[in-house]
Amino acid sequence: MVRKTIAFSPFTRLEGDLQIRVDIENGQIVSSRASGTLYRGFETMLRGRDPLDAIVITCRVCGQCGLTHSAAAAEAIRSLLGVRMPRNARLAGNVMLAIEAILSHFTHFYLSFAPDFTEPPYCERQAQIFLPLAGSSFLRALREREALLGVLGLIAGKWPNSLAIQPGGTTRPVTASEIRRAHGLLSEYLRFVEEQVLGCELEEWLQLRSVPELERWLGSGSHAAGDLGTFAALSLRHGLTGIGSWPARFLSSGGWSGPDGETLLPPGFHDGLTREFDSARITEHVKHSWYDLRGGALPPASGETEPAPERDDAYSWAKAPRYEGQPAETGPLARLIIAQDPLIADLAKKYGPSAFVREIARLHESIRLLKQVGAWLGEVDPEEPFYQEAPQALSGTGVGLVEAPRGTLGHWLRVEEGKIQNYQIITPTGWNLSPRDSVDEPGPLETALVGVPVPDPDRPAAMAYVVKSFDPCLYCTVH
Repeated sequence: MVRKTIAFSPFTRLEGDLQIRVDIENGQIVSSRASGTLYRGFETMLRGRDPLDAIVITCRVCGQCGLTHSAAAAEAIRSLLGVRMPRNARLAGNVMLAIEAILSHFTHFYLSFAPDFTEPPYCERQAQIFLPLAGSSFLRALREREALLGVLGLIAGKWPNSLAIQPGGTTRPVTASEIRRAHGLLSEYLRFVEEQVLGCELEEWLQLRSVPELERWLGSGSHAAGDLGTFAALSLRHGLTGIGSWPARFLSSGGWSGPDGETLLPPGFHDGLTREFDSARITEHVKHSWYDLRGGALPPASGETEPAPERDDAYSWAKAPRYEGQPAETGPLARLIIAQDPLIADLAKKYGPSAFVREIARLHESIRLLKQVGAWLGEVDPEEPFYQEAPQALSGTGVGLVEAPRGTLGHWLRVEEGKIQNYQIITPTGWNLSPRDSVDEPGPLETALVGVPVPDPDRPAAMAYVVKSFDPCLYCTVH
């Protein structure tokens, strides 16, 4: 059969400018290329600036995860200075970053992923609760965001574009009454999750350990009528368990570090076995990116960002990060696989890293984080400091690694005579939607799309679900 090449752009309900070019044979994708089509230039913008400007500027990379970018910038400066935050600052910072992740995960589910079930070729009556600006679940999910934004207001002062996380700690001391108020707002959101998302108490969901237990849970009580149960039924009916897998390698720098250096979700690299994570094993390739080839296959600490839009052999403004020379997937699924979460590990064993499992992992991580945020708030001592003065960053190098909602985020900087000489950022979608590398190996999404059915090129529904299962943010990717 004749091979047909089709470019899909733009994608609806997705952050940023993405083009997916696919080759189709016999109604299936046989090759794909993911392109970030807009150049932004944050890395070059930061050259010659005061290191603290990185916190102010990089939080504008993304409106959804700006706190995480500012936290990574602050961590990079902190790494250069060799200073530590007070215990309260680490706890408050974890609350901020976890709330931002929960907001991002549920926003993705209700505003980007689930509404596709209401459109052709699905047009599911059962999915009408997810209908944009009209469905009952869609509308309530929008309303309930206010509670989590209220928690961010109390702990961070403002959101988005918050500068609350600095090298010396967090800038807003929180009082005992504000902590009580934050607990109250968290309880409001928890009620929404239990009543509408799960149809049961949080702890009942968190006790699930395997696919058989999940199947029994879906078949009992009010669980099937909840939003998660509805999503599971629709996914099983329309084959989301069988699309979007690839021979996955998973990456995490370790999520939500505690006051004593421990992390809620551990760092690691998983390629069948889970091994130690080492950021020194990361390189970036630009063979197929619109950048000068002199900056290719370099560790980010010495990376270069010199745009070369005239290159005919390139197809994306994203670079191609690699770990030990290999593409790797990052995000909630990666974090939970590396953490050996029993439910997610069993789902991945049965269905592979499919579109369905990625979405379940995203919701599951949100539920785990909701429980943990309450614990962190309970550990904050309003009588202890949240901030300590940090010296000026005059010279040296630093790296800030933070788990963003979509996965591992890294900021690398070099400072000379008090000014930034080089700044490099690798974002989660940079990993997941990377173009081909120096040996022409595709990125995770490009590989995951191979084999996806496209019976009607005018309605590539399955392809869209695989793309959206990675929760792409092209604004971050083409920073």
